[in-house]
Amino acid sequence: MNRDGVVVEAGMYNGQDTAFFCHHFQYGKVYGFEPVPSIFNEAKSRVAHYPNAFLYEKGLAETTGTKTMFFSDKEGSDWGSSSILKPKDHLVSHPEITFNKSIEIQTTTVDDWASENNVQKIDLMWLDTQGAEPLILAASPKSLANTRYLYSEVSLIETYDGVMMYPEFKVFLENNNFEMVREDLPWEDMGNVLYRNKNFDT
Repeated sequence: MNRDGVVVEAGMYNGQDTAFFCHHFQYGKVYGFEPVPSIFNEAKSRVAHYPNAFLYEKGLAETTGTKTMFFSDKEGSDWGSSSILKPKDHLVSHPEITFNKSIEIQTTTVDDWASENNVQKIDLMWLDTQGAEPLILAASPKSLANTRYLYSEVSLIETYDGVMMYPEFKVFLENNNFEMVREDLPWEDMGNVLYRNKNFDT
C-alpha cells in the first residue's frame, strides 16, 4: 500500500500498532479509536509526535451515541479485553482477567464518522474490538465497501455473549466481496485475519 494511505484502527490499546501505522503511512492519515480513558491516554502519549495521527476517545460500534462497556482488569491494571459485549467463555479461557465493573463510553458508527470527516476511502481498517467487529462492519456498509484491506480479530468460541463466530463472519465478508488473504488462528478462542476487497486493484 502507498505511504499516503488512510488507516482506521479501532482498539488502539497502548498505541504500539498506531505508532507503526503512523510511521509507515507517514504521508497519509491514521485515525485511531480507543474508548478506555487510561489506555487512550497511553496511546495518545505514544503517538503525540506524529502529525498524521488523529485520535478519538470513543469506540466504533453499531450505533452512534453511548454504550455500556464491560471493563477488563488484570492484576490491578486496566486491560485490553474490555468489550461492549458481555464476557462469557473469556472468563474460563483467561481467568486472570476480570470484568468487575462497567463504564459508559461514547460510540460512533464508521459510516457516521466517515461522513462527518469526509473520509471517502479507507486503505486499511484494523479492528481489535473484542467481538464487536461484525457488528461494526454490518452497521457501516458504505465504509466497508470503500475499504481496501480489512484486518480483524475473529472469535472461535463464544468468548463474549452472542458474538458472531468466525465461520459466519467469513461468509459475511465473502458476501461483501472480500477474499481471505491470511488467517492467523493459533489460539483456541480467538485469532486474526486479513481480507482484501476484490473491488480494488491490488
